[in-house]
Amino acid sequence: MTLRLDHFDADLEEMIRGSVKSILDNQNEAGAIIASPDFAEYGFCWLRDASFCAYALDLEGEHEASARYHNWVRRAVEGITPLLESVTRSQQGDELLDDELMPPARFSMDGTMVHDDWPNFQIDGYGTWLWSLEQHLRASNRRSLPVEFVPGVRTIATYIHEFALTSCYDVWEEHGSDRHTSTLACIFGGLSSARRLLEDDTLGDRANEVRSVLLSTAREHGHFTKSNVNDDVDASVLWLSTPFAVVDPHDELLSVTATLIQTRLEFNGGIRRYPTDVYFGSGAWPVLTATLGWHFVATGELAEAQRCLEWLVDHFDEQGCLGEQFDGELRDRTNHDFWVRKWGPPAKDLMWSHAMFVVLARELSRAHSGEASDEFRVEGGIDPGRRTT
Repeated sequence: MTLRLDHFDADLEEMIRGSVKSILDNQNEAGAIIASPDFAEYGFCWLRDASFCAYALDLEGEHEASARYHNWVRRAVEGITPLLESVTRSQQGDELLDDELMPPARFSMDGTMVHDDWPNFQIDGYGTWLWSLEQHLRASNRRSLPVEFVPGVRTIATYIHEFALTSCYDVWEEHGSDRHTSTLACIFGGLSSARRLLEDDTLGDRANEVRSVLLSTAREHGHFTKSNVNDDVDASVLWLSTPFAVVDPHDELLSVTATLIQTRLEFNGGIRRYPTDVYFGSGAWPVLTATLGWHFVATGELAEAQRCLEWLVDHFDEQGCLGEQFDGELRDRTNHDFWVRKWGPPAKDLMWSHAMFVVLARELSRAHSGEASDEFRVEGGIDPGRRTT
């Protein structure tokens, strides 16, 4: 399909409506958004995935659905508040903590903890939720944090404040002994939002400490690395700018990183997770191709952003589904088949993929129409134009 984004054609509008409908159809009455309806391992609500989905819903004016999600998170957090407070006290007391007993990265659809062998200690989702909540309140013209949210936001903000620079599992549920750049980006975004929502400057101070750590590592390597022990790249590192505003989109170190991501992770027109990835053969992910496109919109490279969007359009199936990843069997048949035998084919329909498609389509449309869309930088708490080098 050829997209005439200067006119934002009707075909693309129809696809956006279809993606919004997919997210809404996969949100339960309580507000939880399932990661994927067709992949058993993803039959839960991840805070990270669903918070991006809520952001996409707000972009489309679906504020009631987004509000239901955020209220669902609020209730889920209330249910684990004793655990959150307990591990926070232990961290403050320098006590040894068991990763398996940490607060969850995902919840069952009824908002309760899931007790299985999936990696729990993964804090990016909590930071992403705080960022998404602030975006929702602004999109729905709420100028202050509703009183019923104050305890939960305070609890989560305190939790990520204490664990911000602690090793944990990354956004891909891997490498639990490392400290990950994209996780720190999510933490920065969450702390920055919580600072404004709670009017607590200590949270902003912690966010600035996180930024300093990120910049120090990047300057040492000449680019932003996957983690403190892996100096290669990971496509999720692009969140440093869009949406979490650790650095400006034109930052020199980020520009180098974006070039490395394209060079090392492009596959059949899309973007893979990281160079040594083996999950389902490491195909190209719509989430990450859209992330790169969002970065291009922010830097004014609209032709490149449109190329990313066209790749996403081409990967919807006839039923309007948009999967987790594509063509892993062409890149690495052995590992692709290993995961198929273990869990079945990769997710055919991923709500996070739909969300990022909507975000990229809307951001690119705004850019073509000349509409300003730099709130992610202002809301992230940095001065426009700030550089790290």
